[in-house]
Amino acid sequence: MNFGLAAILLTFAIIGFAGTGASLAVSRFRWMNEGETDVGMFGVAAMLMLFGSLCTAVAVGWLGVLAVGGLVVWTSYIVMAHNIGLFSLEIGTPRDEEVAPMQHRY
Repeated sequence: MNFGLAAILLTFAIIGFAGTGASLAVSRFRWMNEGETDVGMFGVAAMLMLFGSLCTAVAVGWLGVLAVGGLVVWTSYIVMAHNIGLFSLEIGTPRDEEVAPMQHRY
């Protein structure tokens, strides 16, 4: 297989894996807010995962599914979960504490 075809297949696979992570984040968000499982989003995630897995397997082999797919799905899930409000990262200012001077014992 030539490099161009492998690059195109991996590009499609990355798009599929990114959609999988986003679908899982949306499904979890709906489950936490409404208390119901969103079967449709799980179906979309499964379909995109299968598409990404097949494209990756053809391009680089089955171990590429774990290497590329695992990383992209995880990253996409984290980014989407942060964007829809499942968690937030906050940077606080350090507390001003009185630090007692060290006492040297001789």
